[in-house]
Amino acid sequence: MPELPEVETFKRFIDRYALGRAVQEVQVLHPKILEGVTQAALIAAVQGNCFTRTVRRGKHLFIGLAPAGGKTNVKALPWLYLHFGMTGYLSYTEQGRTMVNAYGDPARTDAHVRVRFAFEDGSHLDFHEQRLFGKAGLVDDPQAYMDAKRLGPDALDVDCKTFLAALKRRKGQIKPVLLDQSLVAGIGNVYADEMLFQCRIHPEKRVADLSQGQLDCLYAQMVAVLQNTVDAEAAREQLPKGYLIHHRGKKGRCPRDKTPLAVQTIGGRTTYFCPACQPE
Repeated sequence: MPELPEVETFKRFIDRYALGRAVQEVQVLHPKILEGVTQAALIAAVQGNCFTRTVRRGKHLFIGLAPAGGKTNVKALPWLYLHFGMTGYLSYTEQGRTMVNAYGDPARTDAHVRVRFAFEDGSHLDFHEQRLFGKAGLVDDPQAYMDAKRLGPDALDVDCKTFLAALKRRKGQIKPVLLDQSLVAGIGNVYADEMLFQCRIHPEKRVADLSQGQLDCLYAQMVAVLQNTVDAEAAREQLPKGYLIHHRGKKGRCPRDKTPLAVQTIGGRTTYFCPACQPE
């Protein structure tokens, strides 16, 4: 599932290939991907206008729109909103050559295209989402949208003091708390497991029982794990060998001591951890 590093990679992908360009045609290839907007309304808002800038908070991505060709006296345009669900990614095609971000699948670039944004030179930006849990829509104000969703600060923008103060106000097990997007936005299942593994914290440990050292470690590893993955452009195979992420799956073993990994459902999510390194 795309989490903060993947969506930051998508943001930079759009910045590189689509900003400042007029969208000649919008094709909605599967209307189920739309959220809170009709197919006609999405096309009317985007087609003929330019992508101007991108804003990301956690897993949510917003793309600014402006009139093409220097038009004036045009009412304010909404923002295009993308959420990538469980399997979403982007591709860009020009002159028969297709580029995908590191999280995408270059072997299946024509599969599961849900929305296509075509430019004047024949190139196009495609939004893929196999399982249709992702969404495309329009919002008038990204900040108002984020407030309505009760999103916390972005996990790569929040400072240590703010993060720890918010964490200490929470009750319950640490894994579900980290997944609560009102605490900080952007931590998902995979990176929550990684943070806890790096700090040697059992995912069912209660927040109130964490030591100050463990709390400090969680902030440090949140920043390190997410930033390392952003730097790798979400290519998880490029992450350090000591990361748990390389061993998730059947018969996975701890990269520290080769202990078989435990797999439990915690907070409704499949959770991997090392019972030896992360004792209950």
